Amino acid sequence: MTNSPNQSPDNVVPLKSDERVLDEASMWLVKLESGLDAEQTNALKAWLAIPLHRDTFLEMVALWDKMSVLNELADIVPHAPESSDKTVTHLANLRWKRPIAIAASLLLVGVLSFQGFQFFSSQPQHNDIAQVARYSLQASTKPGEHKSISLEDGSTLWLNTNSQVNIAFTDTSRTIELLRGELHIEVAKDKQRPLNVLAAGKAIQAVGTAFNVQYHRGDLELVVTEGVVEVASYTLTQTDGNRLLAPVIKSTNNAMTLVQGQKSVLSLPNSTVEPISEQDIANDLSWREGKIVFRGETLINVIEEVSRYTDKTVVLGDTSLANLQVAGLFNTNDVDALIATLADNLQISTDYTDDTIVLRSRVQ
Repeated sequence: MTNSPNQSPDNVVPLKSDERVLDEASMWLVKLESGLDAEQTNALKAWLAIPLHRDTFLEMVALWDKMSVLNELADIVPHAPESSDKTVTHLANLRWKRPIAIAASLLLVGVLSFQGFQFFSSQPQHNDIAQVARYSLQASTKPGEHKSISLEDGSTLWLNTNSQVNIAFTDTSRTIELLRGELHIEVAKDKQRPLNVLAAGKAIQAVGTAFNVQYHRGDLELVVTEGVVEVASYTLTQTDGNRLLAPVIKSTNNAMTLVQGQKSVLSLPNSTVEPISEQDIANDLSWREGKIVFRGETLINVIEEVSRYTDKTVVLGDTSLANLQVAGLFNTNDVDALIATLADNLQISTDYTDDTIVLRSRVQ
C-alpha cells in the first residue's frame, strides 16, 4: 500500500522508492501552487517530517525553479528550511542528471492524471448568474498587428495578428474568451480566482503560470511556457453580455494536464501531449516582438503561417514549390517584404491582385 499525500504517514514505514517519492513531491508542489486547505496542510506537515520526503521535495523545488514555495513552507511548517543563503547554496548543489529531470517532468503529468488531481475539481465553480463583472474588456487586433494589455489583476495578455477576445473578471473568477487568433498570457497568481481561457469548447485553467493559445481555422493549440495548466470542456449558459460571468466547467477524471515545455493540439479527437524545446517556444513567441521565425519549414506551411498576417489570400500556384524549405527572420507587419524575399531566394514569381498573392515558379 502506497502512502498518498492525502493520508497520514503515521505508523507507516516509508518505502525507499524514488519514483513514488518523486510522484508525491510533484503533487505537493502543484497543490501548493493552487492552495492548501487545513487538512492538506496537516498532511503536508506530516509528509515533510520524513527526511527523504523533504530532501526530494527541495530537489523538485530547485528543478522547477520554484524558490517562492520556500516562503509558503515557512508558514506551513515553521521549522522547514528557509530561503537563506545556506538553503540557496544547498539547492544550487542539487543537480539531477538529465534523464532523472526528464523522468520527473513525466512523473508530474502521470501523478496528476493517476491520482485525479484537478484544478477544476479543487476550485468551486460559481454558477450564480447574479454575479457582476468587476472588470470587463473587449480587445482585438488587425491582420499584421499585435499588442500587449495589462489586465486588472496584474496579468499581462498579448494578442497576435487578427485576434479577438472578450474578458470578464468577477470577485470569484477570471475568464478570457478567445474568439479567434492567438494569445499569450502571464497569469498573475490569485488562488481564490483561477483564470480560464475559453476557446473551441475547451477551458484552459491556471492560477499563476504562462501559456500560449492559438485558435486558427478550427485548430486549437496550447503551449505551456511556465508552470502547470489543466484542460477541460465548458458550456456557457447565458447568451447576453453576462455569459462569461459563470461558465460551467465540465470537470472529469480525464481532464488533461500540461506542464512547462509541453504542447497539445486540443482540437484533435484524441489530443496528445508532446514536448517542445525551449528554442521552438522562443520561435513560436517571437510574434510578441513583431517577428516571425522559420527554421526550415516547407513553403506550403510558410504560406499558411504568413497568411495570418495579411488581409490578402496567399496562394501557391505551383505545387512543385510546396516542399521548398524556408529559413529566416521576418517582420510580421511587412508581408510584402517577406514575399519579395521569398521570390528573390527561391526563384518565385509573384502575381498580386486586390485580395490575392499567387506564387509561381520562375524556372521553366
